[in-house]
Amino acid sequence: MGYILGIDGGGSKTTAILADETGKVLGEGRGGASNYQTIGLEKAGKAIGTAAAAAIQAAGEDFSLSLKDLEGRLVVVAGLAGADRPLDRERLWPVIWNQLPLRPAQLRVEHDARVALAAATGNKPGIILIAGTGSIAFGIDDTGREVRAGGWGPILGDEGSGYFIGKAALTAVLWEYDGRGKPTSLTERITSFLGTPRPDEVVPLVYQGPLQRPEIAKLAEIVLEEAVAGDEVSQCLITDAAKHLVKLISAVLARLEWTQQSIPAAGTGGLLRPSNLLWTTISEMLNRSHPQVNFSPPILPPELGAVLLGRESLDTGIPYEEFLLNLGSYIRETF
Repeated sequence: MGYILGIDGGGSKTTAILADETGKVLGEGRGGASNYQTIGLEKAGKAIGTAAAAAIQAAGEDFSLSLKDLEGRLVVVAGLAGADRPLDRERLWPVIWNQLPLRPAQLRVEHDARVALAAATGNKPGIILIAGTGSIAFGIDDTGREVRAGGWGPILGDEGSGYFIGKAALTAVLWEYDGRGKPTSLTERITSFLGTPRPDEVVPLVYQGPLQRPEIAKLAEIVLEEAVAGDEVSQCLITDAAKHLVKLISAVLARLEWTQQSIPAAGTGGLLRPSNLLWTTISEMLNRSHPQVNFSPPILPPELGAVLLGRESLDTGIPYEEFLLNLGSYIRETF
């Protein structure tokens, strides 16, 4: 029996899923942020190791699976934010290897968009848009060519992301405070959320901590709520974010070759949920600019996309359709 440990790591959290060669999920584990570009290799490695160990421990408790059972039979696929370049993956590989609770038969390090696309399309051609703490679009066409756009981090990119919206919301609050901006309900919501009686008291929280990138990204949820409630400033921030995210899809779409009339594209990440305002705004923009793009929810969550990629390295007689069905059963049981 072969086993797969699929890991999805981003700017806020890390999730690990342990499955057997049939696609049956045996254990799940979670850890903290694992984007080494923002937190460093050591912290990223520990978060990945924590999630992996927790998934294996859960499988031991629920299915009596031991480390000995996994030795020489385990394939690990880690899809990580910040692992976009080959050099990044070379740096991460030994760190992850040393943090795993056992020596796997194979360790494959990918960027997070690659595993998210596999999850979104069932490992078939298409485009994935990720909007969480950061943002990126990635696609693979019928010829197997891969193209990405965005994903350059909070200083050089991440337009349309949770951090992008959260930072813009803080700016809007401060602009209202000093008379440069329009009145916005974000001022009361954000100052109350942060426990700061006055808007200018937000400034030291940002520059001195503890308001770091993940915490700022969480403010995007407040912006979404206030936009739905009718706040004009919040609505503008969401529209602006949607425009940037559609540009990412457009850039990927233009650089790939497609033979099908309908091109699958999916959205994922903590900020993109079907029917929320950001999702519907993106859908409306795509319908106008790229009607050939079918924007829909992913088939599987990203960590199961890592499991799906791991299947390629196993010598298993289990049909692909059965493997995918078993992974899908896990979603129905847990969500």
